[in-house]
Amino acid sequence: MILLFLFLASSRIIITEVMSNVKGLEQGPGDRNEFVEIYNNSPDTIDLSTYFLYDLDAPPDEICAWENDSILIKYPNLRIHSTIIYPYSYALIMDREYTVYDTIYYQPYLIPDSTLILTTDDTSIGDGLSTNDPLLIYSIADACTTTFGTPYLDDNFPLDPGKGISWERIDLNTPDSSFNWHPSVDPVGCTPGRENSTTNAYDLALSANLISFTPATVLVGEDVNITIGIINNGLRATNDYQLNIYDDSNQDSILDDNELITIIPGQNAGAFDTIFMYHRLSKPSQGEHLLGFFIDFGLDKEPSNNRCFKNLKVVGAIGELCVAPPIFSPDGDGFDDRLQIDYRLPESGGRLVIAIYDTRGKKVCDVYKNALMTQDKGTCFWEGDRAQTGMYIVYLEYRYHKKIVKAKKTAVLVR
Repeated sequence: MILLFLFLASSRIIITEVMSNVKGLEQGPGDRNEFVEIYNNSPDTIDLSTYFLYDLDAPPDEICAWENDSILIKYPNLRIHSTIIYPYSYALIMDREYTVYDTIYYQPYLIPDSTLILTTDDTSIGDGLSTNDPLLIYSIADACTTTFGTPYLDDNFPLDPGKGISWERIDLNTPDSSFNWHPSVDPVGCTPGRENSTTNAYDLALSANLISFTPATVLVGEDVNITIGIINNGLRATNDYQLNIYDDSNQDSILDDNELITIIPGQNAGAFDTIFMYHRLSKPSQGEHLLGFFIDFGLDKEPSNNRCFKNLKVVGAIGELCVAPPIFSPDGDGFDDRLQIDYRLPESGGRLVIAIYDTRGKKVCDVYKNALMTQDKGTCFWEGDRAQTGMYIVYLEYRYHKKIVKAKKTAVLVR
């Protein structure tokens, strides 16, 4: 008959936390500090006096009101002498010996005010909870059942969560399965009478190792495809976030309005999963860009890993040498008196040569002679000096990291 209860309508009462492996020896606090937390996941007030707790080892226990007033010495605002659980509230089913004095582990839990405290009609919960005991709470009168550890299913769950650590349900609206339970991540090991530490254990993260650019080094005028890995270190799936990509031009690690490149809406990231997002960046300018990646997620419990940075290098193909005007006349009339030479280099830090040659290959001027360049772009001028009317060649040579780039342009000088 108990098996039938598993197929009844979805339960208003839900087992949300189980403490079976308490701190201390098996004797003494070994069972007196065990508890089962339940939650009324409905808008109805429910009387639990018709409910039973069954651990499959001993006959089912009746769930009863807690009548021992001594618990109010430490917890003066708990609800006792009642089996009525209010809508959307917690109750704790506790061993009736919880208030028995123990010199080391005496009433160890922080229980919130107004929590309903219940017990069973036996001196222990079941025959004492073991770490592999599944649990069933049911009411024939209410046609209601809730489970912990999927009884009758051979899924090797539950098991030992660790000493002094409870099992907590992750999602109250998801069926009981081994994937919907996790050892408490609360610093004290459990959360009796309050929201589980696992319920909102969201943790999205970024890593520069999961960010890549294609191509890795971008030429001026090219688009770049950016791949960004989103790591979900949390216990719950989520898509309630957004990814911001920005060019941190002032390198202060802060996203300023004028630095934003794009915002990508969140995609569903499963628990302990990694997903990838993509963005095509159109023709970034030449130079080094410190791209920032920031996950904007208000529920994140560990925001320190929500931001990372990666350098994007955009280089000129052959130096990008430009001259203007194509015909200049250094006659002092204020109109096209000199030749403007604009250049862009693959990167700064190398040695630059810009020289002027005539059509016979004779050098007539050094504009830059093996100059160390601290910038990757610039402008210089040739005044024409004493050169005669004719065509001239502007020659650029740039050496960096044992590489050489060369470029040349022609211009006409008219006297």
